Amino acid sequence: MRGLLLFLMFVPVLAAQAFAHPHVFADVKVKVLYDATGFVGIENHWTYDEAYSIAMLSSVDKDGDGKISTGEQSSLQTAILGPIEKSNYYNYVQAGSKFLSAKRVRDFKASMVKGKLVLDFVTEFSMPAGVDWTMLVAVVADPTNYIQMTTDMENADVDAPKSLEVEYFSDALDGLTLFKAFRSEIEGLYLRFKKK
Repeated sequence: MRGLLLFLMFVPVLAAQAFAHPHVFADVKVKVLYDATGFVGIENHWTYDEAYSIAMLSSVDKDGDGKISTGEQSSLQTAILGPIEKSNYYNYVQAGSKFLSAKRVRDFKASMVKGKLVLDFVTEFSMPAGVDWTMLVAVVADPTNYIQMTTDMENADVDAPKSLEVEYFSDALDGLTLFKAFRSEIEGLYLRFKKK
């Protein structure tokens, strides 16, 4: 009986440890997108490790040509982005004391580059610009750490019209309680914008 109780006590610990180490690796680059109305999305560029890339290619490559054809794009989008739709496609944007909800994904494209699966897509959001500064923090990461996403926030870019003033920098997420489930080494992209 004591052994069963000890086992039941450690089941949550074992379950947590199952998610503690990554099984998939992805290098991520982002570009934050604005239009005349304000913040409208994050352009994602994900490059996966070779083992995951080969597995995903073999699951969708119906014609066996080693490439991802136009007809195979939607299957790959469903397989990879479908399960993480409820997690904002791992695009987390904090505005004040809440996360913005992703509206949809557009411009999905998958390709094989030097043996690695590369995904390009835009996650759409909506946060209008005003005459005063609007502050956001953007993070692209898997909080479960099943996929270790190394996001290069130091080289993140912003695309904004001249009618908006935008400032941004990358930094640690220290003190941002909405990101407490994320690993400590993950950086966010801090943004502020307003109408000129």
